[in-house]
Amino acid sequence: MARQGIILLLVACFSFVLLAEQPPSFVLPRLPQFKPGMSREEYKKEIDKAFEQHREEQIDRNIEYMNVMATEAWVHLLRVTEAQWKLIEPKNKKVNDLDWEMWAGAGGAGSDSEGNFHWIRVSEGYGRMRGKTRDQMPEAYRAAEELIDILEDPNSTDAQIRKKIDALQQARENARKALPKAKQELAAVLTTPRQEAVFLLKGYID
Repeated sequence: MARQGIILLLVACFSFVLLAEQPPSFVLPRLPQFKPGMSREEYKKEIDKAFEQHREEQIDRNIEYMNVMATEAWVHLLRVTEAQWKLIEPKNKKVNDLDWEMWAGAGGAGSDSEGNFHWIRVSEGYGRMRGKTRDQMPEAYRAAEELIDILEDPNSTDAQIRKKIDALQQARENARKALPKAKQELAAVLTTPRQEAVFLLKGYID
């Protein structure tokens, strides 16, 4: 699968990239000022808020860093210039996106402070859909989150669940049908046997 290919690609090329790039350093958050009249509980909430904001910012920096590393890895592996990569990258991204959409689902699972099970929506995780609204999501991811909503609604009916199941299965099927054309479009912009070989081995072209 293409998504497995990108993981192998990054592992293979990170040793090269790490020689030139350094990961973003971790910096402790700036603690809020204790204001006159503020209770200990109010101050604790302000501290928790500062740490949460700092955590989100650190995640964003790490994601940006990983994206830079991925680009450097592809450029190195394909032996292309940055200008050539700009032609290949959107076609590559389309194939990769469709591959993930074919398997769109939850971002994981967890439990709350009381030990109750709950699904982790992809918009709440650390992947490509992190922070996106449902209007910004591709069809399959949106359908997956709507299915989670229904599953976590104690008043949902079998008919409602079935409707959302059908929607997710159809969205995955739509991505599966669109993938061959996307692969052909990627193959059309490749200009060397090396490029073709890399994408063939990774499963990005047939």
